[in-house]
Amino acid sequence: MSFRVKIRRIVSFLNEISMTLTEKNMDFPEMFEDYEKYHANINTGKVLRFDLIKDWILPNSSILDVGVGDGLMSEMCLKNKDAIVSGIDISNTACEKARERGISVTVKDINYGLGLKPDEYYDYILLIEVIEHTIYPQKILLEAISHSKKGVIVTIPNSAYIKWRLQLLRGYSPRQSFSHLHYWSIKDFELFCKKLDIQIIEFKTVLPPWLLKFKNLLGWQQCWLIAPKQKNKDIKLLSE
Repeated sequence: MSFRVKIRRIVSFLNEISMTLTEKNMDFPEMFEDYEKYHANINTGKVLRFDLIKDWILPNSSILDVGVGDGLMSEMCLKNKDAIVSGIDISNTACEKARERGISVTVKDINYGLGLKPDEYYDYILLIEVIEHTIYPQKILLEAISHSKKGVIVTIPNSAYIKWRLQLLRGYSPRQSFSHLHYWSIKDFELFCKKLDIQIIEFKTVLPPWLLKFKNLLGWQQCWLIAPKQKNKDIKLLSE
């Protein structure tokens, strides 16, 4: 990373901190009555998230995009990885957006599990900004690793990010999406996986290497590659 890029990022970060400390409009973001209205107003896809996970996905893989949203992530896997992609989402509006991008989708409520058939497997299952919206995230994660061959890819917000900490210091709960039911820091999610006996293969965040030691404080977009169930078993046996 060049010196100029570092300076630009530092200035941008300082501006964000300054705005967080002085912001007067502390309204609740993404406060909708249901996910139809949510997806009618919010575009969930972010190119940055694909850039973080793309090196984990092998070409010509089969992918299930859980919480497909507007379909951008699926479309990028389709076009850049020649993947066979299908998606599911609770929202008809979201599924329609994804269909317009050429994605095969099914409307499904995953709050109580993915509901996959016993013989239904995918190379990768994507949980991109999804599990924080669900009632039983542990059930979804465990089912996902049982139906993936190469791995489960998870992204979640980092609730220990400095912006949210500063809002707490000002007396406000962190103004993340009003639709979130669960909150994890980066450290929390690693403990969560350990509690579920799930093996993390790799972690990535937007931070440059020289800031990784502060990832729990400064990381705002991050992702994990989680081992499928069989690999979890193999790793556990090797460690015994």
